[in-house]
Amino acid sequence: HLWAVAFASTSVIVGVIWDISWHRTIGRDTFWTSAHLAIYLGGAVAGLSCGWQVLATTFAGTERDKAGGVSFWGFRGPLGAWVCIWGSIAMITSGPLDDWWHNAYGLDVEILSPPHIVLAAWILAIQVGAMLMALARQNGAPTGARSGQFLFIYAAGVLILMLATVGTEYITFPNDQHSTQFLLVSALIFPFILVGLARSALFRWGATGAAAVYIGATVIMIWILQLFPAQPMLAPIL
Repeated sequence: HLWAVAFASTSVIVGVIWDISWHRTIGRDTFWTSAHLAIYLGGAVAGLSCGWQVLATTFAGTERDKAGGVSFWGFRGPLGAWVCIWGSIAMITSGPLDDWWHNAYGLDVEILSPPHIVLAAWILAIQVGAMLMALARQNGAPTGARSGQFLFIYAAGVLILMLATVGTEYITFPNDQHSTQFLLVSALIFPFILVGLARSALFRWGATGAAAVYIGATVIMIWILQLFPAQPMLAPIL
């Protein structure tokens, strides 16, 4: 389940960055773009895999599994799985709202439109759920086991990437990086997660590893996306 959630969080953030690039080059030609499918695929995978985990824990789990879970409506499962399920349901539900918004008002002029804020909040819930599941694996694994540690660091790096993507308009453009707004937004995003990760990760270079995931994923998307030419399908495209 943890690997499925790690895949889901990766699919979501790749789709989000791809979707921003799609909007800035091609426009918004249809709801069923490849970028949108990647986003909602991630949400579906997270919800289904964690839903299966909750069912397995409820009906076939050991007493230890049940004792380590959280009860909701008679079902029992890990806290991280519940967070992913709630995030997945709300995220997929927000899709029609986003489609209606575009049909009513056209292209977005900014990332933080009302439907995008709703979508981003629940995408972040999936990322946090992935971190909680990885943290439980890390803390419950035998001494020296690395998979939980690395997945926790990876999930934290993806969370940083998602937060930075949401704040793209405030921290990405070089001319804005001398402003008070840039410093405030950066101070709200990076230090809390990196310091918290450094304290909670068993791996010695936890914060450095998460920063490497953030930087690596960013440059890989930049390198790959620019290889594919794009023709505007709706005007105006800036």
